[in-house]
Amino acid sequence: MQRKCIEFALKAKPVRRYIPQRRLQYKIWWFVTSTPFEYGIFLLIMLNTIALAMKFEGQPETYSSVLDYFNMLFTAIFTIEFILKLVAFSFRNYFSDLWNVLDFVIVLGSYIDIISSKIVQPSRSASSRLFRAMRLVKLLNRGEHLRTLLWTFIKSFQALPYVALLILMLFFIYAVIGMQMFGKIRLDAETHINRNNNFRTFFSASLVLFRSATGEAWQEILLACVNAEAKCDHHSDPYIEWKTHNHSGQTEEPSCQQLVGYPYFISFYIICSFL
Repeated sequence: MQRKCIEFALKAKPVRRYIPQRRLQYKIWWFVTSTPFEYGIFLLIMLNTIALAMKFEGQPETYSSVLDYFNMLFTAIFTIEFILKLVAFSFRNYFSDLWNVLDFVIVLGSYIDIISSKIVQPSRSASSRLFRAMRLVKLLNRGEHLRTLLWTFIKSFQALPYVALLILMLFFIYAVIGMQMFGKIRLDAETHINRNNNFRTFFSASLVLFRSATGEAWQEILLACVNAEAKCDHHSDPYIEWKTHNHSGQTEEPSCQQLVGYPYFISFYIICSFL
């Protein structure tokens, strides 16, 4: 633990913060970095989100016009925010922050949305209206706790390749075992071991395991494998006599019932749930 703290202290870099020297620019900078301004923009983003959620099918023309005016109002407010921050931080410092670049793209897209909705038919300008929903992303730049949570989520992706490799190994092992234990069961359209769900090949066994991992009726496949009526396919093993005689002397097909299917499927589902 101490070693990690020392490494972090050696690699840590000081946070650079731009403070303007000009009096007017400094006042604007103090205003846009103040807590009331941040909370005000936060409130406007929430109101804009509520306005987006107020649309419904078959709404009156007057109602649609009011929502469009609200969209123009929010666009104008966010434009003023962009101009104030651009003046406060200057062009170079403003666009050096990726969050500010995102804000600029959202504002620019909002104008594209307004212009396209006036020129093009509303049904054809639906793609440009995605910029309205993107305003909600601005919330990530307003709260330190949200940014910390987002950064933690992004950093967790570094371990994703190792988790994916572990899942692939798990699928490979269980698919090979499943081919050995359930690969000889005859395909029957009346059961869940059919042409779409079987362990005949590695690919089909992997598909069955993927279905089981998602919880899609995996217990039905389990019961089909452990059922006493699960018969063997005589084409699966030509070296073994595929017909046997019962106590009455009658000829019957051998059963491929595998009671080991209980721990096989249950253990696989539990392990996948933890992963």
